[in-house]
Amino acid sequence: MDHVLIRRLEHLTGTGEAPELGFAVEIRDRPGPAHKAGAAPKDVVWVQLRGGLFVARARVRMAWIGEFSNVAEVRARTRGSALHDMEAFWAGRPRYGYAAVASLDSERWIDPFWAGPRTYGYEWVLLENEGKRSSWLDPRDSPRGGDALPREFRAWLEAH
Repeated sequence: MDHVLIRRLEHLTGTGEAPELGFAVEIRDRPGPAHKAGAAPKDVVWVQLRGGLFVARARVRMAWIGEFSNVAEVRARTRGSALHDMEAFWAGRPRYGYAAVASLDSERWIDPFWAGPRTYGYEWVLLENEGKRSSWLDPRDSPRGGDALPREFRAWLEAH
């Protein structure tokens, strides 16, 4: 199964040569898509920047799905990664709820392309059928005013 991980540009990690996302994370106060259906080793994870630009691809190495009573429990599962140390990523998270955490490997930047519908705040979307996969991954024209995000992404790559 394919997955879409949605991240803010400021929450990307790695270098201009390769991403080091380390983990896909979904944290919600009620069960979200990843918590309900899970992830399996070798599943493909597409990385979309909030705004609709796809920039990377990875594979699931291992996944954990569960409930938590303190977000620090979820954060601890990412120990050793740049994401773990990124305070802004963890700020404002529910104090308790449902989470999915998948360690990633085979991470690589891709030629950026626009795709996908509105996310409605999701961090992780499962593409469990061909219709959903097509609606999320078929390239689209950039949205009006969409030239800023690719420019900001290129600047991020050059700075890292």
